[in-house]
Amino acid sequence: MNILFLSYYFPPCGGATVQRWLKFIPLLSQKGHKITVITSKDGDYPFIDHSLCEKIPPEVEVHRISAPAWEKSWKRLTGNRTPLPHGSLPKDSKGLQRLLIWLRLNLIIPDLRIFWSRKLSRAALKILKTKPIDLIISTGPPHSTHLPAMILAKRHEIPWLSDFRDPWTKIHYLLLNPPGALSRAIHSALERKVLAYANITTVISKDIADALPEGNKIVVQNGFDPRDFEGIVHERHDLFRIKYIGQFTEGQSLELLNSLLRGIKRETEISFIGSSLGEDRKARLADGLKKEPRYIDFLSHHDALKEMVSGDLLILIINRYEGNQGMLTTKLFEYLASRSPILVFAPPDNIAAQIVRETNSGKSFDYHEVDEAIAWVESLGKSTRNDGDIQEYSVEKQIDILNEAIESLKKV
Repeated sequence: MNILFLSYYFPPCGGATVQRWLKFIPLLSQKGHKITVITSKDGDYPFIDHSLCEKIPPEVEVHRISAPAWEKSWKRLTGNRTPLPHGSLPKDSKGLQRLLIWLRLNLIIPDLRIFWSRKLSRAALKILKTKPIDLIISTGPPHSTHLPAMILAKRHEIPWLSDFRDPWTKIHYLLLNPPGALSRAIHSALERKVLAYANITTVISKDIADALPEGNKIVVQNGFDPRDFEGIVHERHDLFRIKYIGQFTEGQSLELLNSLLRGIKRETEISFIGSSLGEDRKARLADGLKKEPRYIDFLSHHDALKEMVSGDLLILIINRYEGNQGMLTTKLFEYLASRSPILVFAPPDNIAAQIVRETNSGKSFDYHEVDEAIAWVESLGKSTRNDGDIQEYSVEKQIDILNEAIESLKKV
């Protein structure tokens, strides 16, 4: 099939936000699908990782459309004190930051990328005039990407698959920072329209799918690619290496993590990688620790995987908010593939906690079970490796589900 894929985030954008489709697209291409990508150019990206561009198959056609640079405006208005929030709208913001976040929540719906969607529509129309397209795929967040996809699909009578990597109205930062009633109503109306019109909506977990409005929903989880780990070997170290990889977003408690780390008495090396921490957050995390943690703002994806494999313990904190049972982070699957023990702070019924338990990949603890978590960490041997069955969560398994959904949309 000739597929038009719409996504704001795409390499050289780095971080977790691109990993799902960066793994899917090469495998779909191998299955004979011809894929054209429209993405942003010089967008507001959490990281830049040019090494990821090497994973895009040469036969995939990529069109990059310039996007407003809100990061520069945000830093200019806030005095360059904090980066533009990605996947978070901090509740403790003050002054001008608080006002800007209120405006974003209540007047810019569904998200900041709505200002890019008109350019996206024009670029997609040009492509539709030059080549046959059998299927449109849009992925969000940002969920504004679904809106031009919906209009194009209606106008040109092309099947459409909408992909939800996170919830929309029930995403953690909207629940923890609720916009006004009118804004919530508009969000809900747009969400219902997308689910109602899309031929298929793929969702990363069953709980998130169940919480979305009525529609033809299919669960396609993220997955790890075993090829990414080829040649990466765990090596023993004198210290017990504890690692948190990725960003902190609203609903993840720094105090919870600090309590855990302060309670561990064994000799450790604590690392925060790709976390983009300001001085205030660093101070909160390091408070009371015998040794200053190791901070690395950014690593290439390959080097981040090496850090995972070299760890004696990997930490995952599921954002704390009502309805977080379906929250499933992208990095969990690469944590699994690293074979390093995983400590998850989450409610027992959270899907990430369930996966870690079912695959014998570590332990999960509720947010109040810090003492129990400390005792488990103290009991772990150095260089402990997991050997549970994780094949269910490989990208090869998930691509079969996705491809079956795509094939079902072939025009008769």
